[in-house]
Formats: sequence, C-alpha cells, structure tokens
Amino acid sequence: MKSRETNCRSSSIGRRRRKIRINGKSKSTIRQQRRRPVVGSLPGDLLIDVLARVASSSFTDLFNAKLSCRDFLGAAEDEYIFQHVSIDKFPVIHWFPPSDELLSFLNRCIDKGNPEAMFRQGMIEFFSLARTETGLEYLKRASEKGHVEATYVYGMILLSRGGQSSQQGLNILNSMKVSRSKNLKIRDCRAKIKAIIREMWINNSISLNEVRCKCQERNNVCFVKRKFDDEEDVVGCDACGWHREVISFCKMVDGIV
Repeated sequence: MKSRETNCRSSSIGRRRRKIRINGKSKSTIRQQRRRPVVGSLPGDLLIDVLARVASSSFTDLFNAKLSCRDFLGAAEDEYIFQHVSIDKFPVIHWFPPSDELLSFLNRCIDKGNPEAMFRQGMIEFFSLARTETGLEYLKRASEKGHVEATYVYGMILLSRGGQSSQQGLNILNSMKVSRSKNLKIRDCRAKIKAIIREMWINNSISLNEVRCKCQERNNVCFVKRKFDDEEDVVGCDACGWHREVISFCKMVDGIV
C-alpha cells in the first residue's frame, strides 16, 4: 500500500512539473510574454518618436523617463532626441563654468542640429566672440529648421548690410509671414532676443547701411496695412516695414532700447 501511495504521489508531482503546451507554447513562455513591459514591446522608431515628444516639452521629463525604463535610457541616445530636446531650462550665458556633463550635452545638441542650441551658439559667436561668419552660419542653419528668433536675427543682419544681402534678408523676413497662422508675434520675438542680448557682452555691433525702398519712387505701388502683432500697425511696403524694424534692432544691440 505504501509503495502504491508513493507511486501515485510521484506521478501527480510529475504531471504538475510537465509543461502543458497551448497552441505550441508552454505556460512558462506565456507567463514571460505577459510580464514583458509594454514599453519594451514598442517598435524602436515609435519609442524614439514618443521620447522625442517628451523631450521637446521638458528636459526634466526626458531625464525622468531615462531613469524609469532601460528602453528609454537606450533610446535617449538617438540623435533625433538631441535634435528635439528642449534646452529652455539652461541659461544662454553661463556666468559660471558649466559642468563637463552639461557642456557635452549642449555641444551634442549643436552637433546634431538642435535649432534652439544653434540659435544660441550663433548669437554668442556673432555678437560676443565677433566670429561673424561662424555666427551667421549657425543662425542660418537654425533659421532653415524654422526657428523664429534665428530667422528674425539672421534676416535683420542681412538686411542691415545693404546691397544683395539686403534683398536676401528681406526675403527671409517676409517668409515669417507664413508663420502668422501659428500665432507668431513679432513683439514676443523681440522680447526674447532683447533678453538674450542684455546678458551678453556685445563685441560686434551691426551698422545700418542703406535699405532701398521704391515706395516714394513709384506712384503705382500698392500700400498695404501690415500687422506685426496685436498692437502695432505699419503702413507701407515690405521694405518700409522691415526698415523700421531693423533700426529698432540696431538700437537694441547697441543698448539704446
């Protein structure tokens, strides 16, 4: 009897230990799949896109996401993240030497083509370090990526130079009209640039050359009412309006306004 009971127990234990297969998969495999994190099941491109959206709104949220998940930690090293990450929480001008880690992060943002990072570097290169061509190149690259303030500054500098550069600057500034549907306000743009300039040592101001305007030369020119923002109306052609604007910009750089 005892041997028969022993055999029954061992056979029942054996049956429990045997893997029951369902649709070709063992129960243990099914349990592992159920335990797999949802984030880990996302395709790599989708994971990077999600993380880029988080990074574009807040660097802090990106940092927390990296701490929360190994998959996010790996995806955060993709260059697409550096192109879109927000750096608004970091000052434009560092009055104290930044840490090596922060400096490496910001330089990587510049190298990967982050518009805000390139705009800031362009402002520093052009106005503080007096590296005119390098500064213009950074501003141009940021402008080509749709950065509003970079477009404004780059256009103003070209417009102030006169000649062919003046026409090129006028074309760039006129392209900002397209962004008005996105609630673009020139006054807000000026305010941000003015705040940056006030923090900088200006070693390279800009001089205003002649900006040609044919409004007074031709009688058949149509005068249009151009509204830059909710409180300011300018009457005249595009060159007239931007000529007024570039005068204000030069005064801003010189610290007059």
